[in-house]
Amino acid sequence: MSESSSPHAQYSNTCNEHLAIMRRTSQQSGAVRMAFRRIFHRAKLSLAFAVALALPAHGEKAASADAFVDSVGVNVHLHYQDTSYSNFPKVKQALLGLGLRHVRDGLTDTTWQDYYDRHNELGQSGIRGIYTTSVTQSDQLLIDYPTRMKDNFEGYESPNEYDQSGDPNWPETLAKFVTRLNATVKANSGTSKFPVIGPSLTSQEAFTRMRGACTFDSANLHDYCGGHNPGTLGWGSNGYGSLTWNLANVTAACPGKPVITTETGYQTDPSLSQGITEEVTAKYVPRVFLEQWRRGIRRTYLYELVDMPAGFPAGDSKFGLLRSDFSAKPAYSALLNLLHLLSDPGPSYAGQDLAFTLAGDVANIDHVLFEKRDGTFYLALWVEEPSYDVNSKKALPVSTHHVVVQFDEGADVVVHAFGQSGTVQTTSLPSSATHAIDVTDYVTILELNGRSQLPVPRPPVMLTPVVH
Repeated sequence: MSESSSPHAQYSNTCNEHLAIMRRTSQQSGAVRMAFRRIFHRAKLSLAFAVALALPAHGEKAASADAFVDSVGVNVHLHYQDTSYSNFPKVKQALLGLGLRHVRDGLTDTTWQDYYDRHNELGQSGIRGIYTTSVTQSDQLLIDYPTRMKDNFEGYESPNEYDQSGDPNWPETLAKFVTRLNATVKANSGTSKFPVIGPSLTSQEAFTRMRGACTFDSANLHDYCGGHNPGTLGWGSNGYGSLTWNLANVTAACPGKPVITTETGYQTDPSLSQGITEEVTAKYVPRVFLEQWRRGIRRTYLYELVDMPAGFPAGDSKFGLLRSDFSAKPAYSALLNLLHLLSDPGPSYAGQDLAFTLAGDVANIDHVLFEKRDGTFYLALWVEEPSYDVNSKKALPVSTHHVVVQFDEGADVVVHAFGQSGTVQTTSLPSSATHAIDVTDYVTILELNGRSQLPVPRPPVMLTPVVH
């Protein structure tokens, strides 16, 4: 991004195609059986090993809860001095309040020292940044930039949506620069440790024209849902717009590359063609990150932290987790509660296995299993169906699904049910091997205590963050 450019100038053009809404196809109803074996902690290791031999040696391993938290990032524009981003104390407070560790901004060559100082201040608080480059930037600037962002810099990103630049020879220009960027970074001892992310593109044709130009560490996606639910099957031919469609484009261009999503998000203004309500966004934003994680994307940057002020193009408007006055939208609260619940900072950790079965009304139920270092499991469940028709601008009722979760031994479960305004209702269930859970289009997370002692019963609480 340059100082004056906006990453969404062409967004509405590319996402307005094929706006015929498609409802997620119901999957086969009935029980979905998953045989998983829980591996106990050291105190029960011998018993666990003996019992595990009797079960099939297949199943899902829990992911590190904190690895998921570390996958979450957000776009910021600290050089936009005519926007709310000029109020850096509030920006910093909002980022720290969320518990975010990663931001995305532009590799801007500016004489305004505050730009570097502010990002470095974020870095000193544990928030690192990737920076989007431009095809005109020199090798020396690329090498020097991490020294300007010495406390914050964590990676280079190839140019943003350059297929929309107007350059008639954009594939050649872009491929040449990406090759130069990677070669420059990797050949210098001071920068070789930093990853290089590939270019973001806006169409299937663009990915086809860049096929084989893959001199970078991770491929790049901008996978906006156009107001549809995160797990949409698409709204056009061949699943256009779905995550499956987007991943197919990027993997066809550069097979085998890990993928990072540097932009995705929702506009919270129903008067816009792809806008939805703030309350629906509170349902979709946690699910965006969970769905991306399910599909193997290990870093996702939401667009964006704060709304642009009035007067900006419609394609750039109302994407923020915060309104331009820094009041929190429901999605901010929902994401804050999700990250704080799963946060578990520390050394890298590989999760264990858990034996459980889901039965009942499991059509369109998606799930992800996490574990913290103390052995506590977190099973996230949600109904992956559309909650809003972006064409008719009407809410779509999503029925509650009655799901039975069966463990192979008694388990004390704490239910964290996300709900309206981004709040979370937390309740404790009696110890049992079977638990009946109501699952909705808000995320519900079951916490299974993994320590030898039982969890202390907790009364219902409502978590509502406030950004001053």
